[in-house]
Formats: sequence, C-alpha cells, structure tokens
Amino acid sequence: MSLKESLTAERIRKREALEAEARPHEVAYAQLKALFHQIMEDEELRDAIHGEVELNGDELQIDPGPILIRASVDHAGDFHLTYEIKSAFDPVIETIEVKSIPDIEHALASLLVQYEDVE
Repeated sequence: MSLKESLTAERIRKREALEAEARPHEVAYAQLKALFHQIMEDEELRDAIHGEVELNGDELQIDPGPILIRASVDHAGDFHLTYEIKSAFDPVIETIEVKSIPDIEHALASLLVQYEDVE
C-alpha cells in the first residue's frame, strides 16, 4: 500500500470513528444486520467461512470451528468484536478494537484466514 493509499485509508477510518461516536444504536444495528445479510446472500462467501453464521439479537456470531467470533453493538451504538479460542479446559477470549463495519470485516477476514487450518 502506498503512502497516498494509507493516508486515504486512515482519513476514512478517522471519519468513520467520528461518525461512530454520534451514531445511535439503531443505525449501528442496521449496519451489523446488513453485514449479516450480505454474508447470508453470498453463497461463495458462506462456503469460504466454513462455519455457522447467526444474528442473535445485537450480536453477529460466526463459528468456523476452532474459534467463535462475536461482533456486537451496544446501546450507545458502538461496535465490539471478540473471539473465543475454543478449548475444553481453558478457552481464551480475545478482544479486537473496532469502530466501524469495515474494521469488523477486516478483523473477520484476518481471523478466518488465521484459524482456517487449525483443528
């Protein structure tokens, strides 16, 4: 990525973060729900995820096997992303800071690639 592209991307992230601060819950939830529908309507994407995708209340859950990913919206309209590394004895829950749907999409892609071959 060139400096120009990085600068543009950072400006977009900053703008989205500022917008997120002012966003009500309903708008953020609609964006998360749209992401869910985008996944569900794209058969190739669903197959690439290799797992279950559900929308439970204000939480999008993706379970590709070795991890369980949860993207959620709180009452202030802020997005949150956690993932659980599954283990029968000592599961680990990690948090990834996200401010926008593109942040969530980037984190999801990264996690899915990172854990796609882990059993």
